[in-house]
Amino acid sequence: MALRMVALNRIADGRWFARKGIPEDVREDYQRLYGTKREAQLKLAADTPKYEAKARLGEWEAEVETRIATLRAQRNGEGQPLTRLNAIALAGRWYLWFVKQHEADPGKPGYWKNLGDIMVWEVIRPHAPDSYEEDPRSDPDWNWAKEPDVREAVRPLIAEEARVATFLASEGKALNPTAYALFVDAVSDNLLPAFSLLEKRANGDYSRDETPDAFPAFNAGPLRASGVGCWDLFGAYVDAVKPAPTTVSRWRVVFLAMQRHFAEVGADGITEDAARAWIHGLITEERQASTVREVWLSASRTVFAWARVHKRIHQNPFKEVKVDVPRKVQKREDGRSFTNEEALTILKASLTYQEPATPTERTRRWVPWVCAYSGARSGEITQLRGVDVEKRDGFYVMKITPEAGTTKTGQVRVVPLHEHLIAQGFIEMVKQVGNGALFYNDKTPQKMSSDPLKPSRPRAATARAHLGTWVRELGVDDPDISPNHSWRHLFKRIGDEVGMSERINDAITGHAPPTEGRKYGPPKVASMAEALKKFPRYRLD
Repeated sequence: MALRMVALNRIADGRWFARKGIPEDVREDYQRLYGTKREAQLKLAADTPKYEAKARLGEWEAEVETRIATLRAQRNGEGQPLTRLNAIALAGRWYLWFVKQHEADPGKPGYWKNLGDIMVWEVIRPHAPDSYEEDPRSDPDWNWAKEPDVREAVRPLIAEEARVATFLASEGKALNPTAYALFVDAVSDNLLPAFSLLEKRANGDYSRDETPDAFPAFNAGPLRASGVGCWDLFGAYVDAVKPAPTTVSRWRVVFLAMQRHFAEVGADGITEDAARAWIHGLITEERQASTVREVWLSASRTVFAWARVHKRIHQNPFKEVKVDVPRKVQKREDGRSFTNEEALTILKASLTYQEPATPTERTRRWVPWVCAYSGARSGEITQLRGVDVEKRDGFYVMKITPEAGTTKTGQVRVVPLHEHLIAQGFIEMVKQVGNGALFYNDKTPQKMSSDPLKPSRPRAATARAHLGTWVRELGVDDPDISPNHSWRHLFKRIGDEVGMSERINDAITGHAPPTEGRKYGPPKVASMAEALKKFPRYRLD
């Protein structure tokens, strides 16, 4: 069947008019981007010469067809790759395009200022990591906002506000997923400057804009990398091994960054020298060598070793890579545990919530005390449920179980409750709440992610992070200690001082036995309860 040609006609008012049908398979996307669903229309002024109208018709028809082809390519997962340099260059083109859309009539200055504030405080700020929440002074420049997991989280909203899809279609470019991510991240870095410029234009300031001078020229991108990509490799590992959700969340940052850095060569194209250079380049003032070794290098080495065994790649380029970690200078006499003054500051503040009415208030009232008298990990306590607290043989215990959430060992641990907790009314609080979660709201179901590579953050983890922020706000803000985990160090120290055996102390706190022999015959709960009687009450007066 012959294709129907687009006709150029005069309508009643004398204007030139043409219409072109939009194919059904791209109508929804076309409408979302261009405001029309079934047909695109061209209208030209009546005084436009015929020769010019025909030329404009050809340009317009080519533009519509390019839009349709681009939308189809994007829908089918096709598209060209980009180097990081070309992604920045393309963002330069976007910058000029975006500004041009509004520069002639920018409207009111407040509109652009408000857009910038929304991007900063409502789009980016909610994704701040726990480390920043616990100590905002650790990263005053918000370098965390450029970490791969934050980039990924804000990318859809950035793309929507920046009209990225419309720009790419107008350029006739369809990008592959990696290139698209690189490009949107580059746009994200220039969206606020675009808002700022348009605010100036709205104020009547049309002085020269120097921002475009900073963009490189766009050159033809490289060929597609052959073989499996780094992110695909991580996905295959997660699907096969099924690591803990906390491990997936921690490691996904590594492989998102790796995918971008090695997009041009793929996982099998990484040499040992390139792997070493990348790993060592990750060490900055904001990211310590210990973090790079324990998270970034460990994740890379583990996944690539698995992939090598299963013949998905030919070599593990991270196998021989080493990271030297300088010995950390110990500036605190108490090491990583709280001082007596720091502990009392937190415990006294917790007692201001004598009748906690919300999960957050219960967290502040009780979690520090439970951690102080058990040495438990704070996340183990924030996920505690009423059903996990019970009476056995005349004394109360709490059961730290994987059924309630993540445990480091993946095993159940039963821990006696210190008598001071019971004296303060902990059991009465548990009975009042019931069998459900004690320190977060479980009355409404949590919307869980269906993506195994992006597991939902447990509400107990959010409760733990908010507790850490509250502790920092109390003035316990020494960056050399953890606002929650330091209870664990303090419990170990006091337990040793009062003569609690190392075997009992490890069983209460959930530390793995140091020898094979110690793994046989773990202490009975009654023995732990007896030993816990030696642990003194905290005196607040």
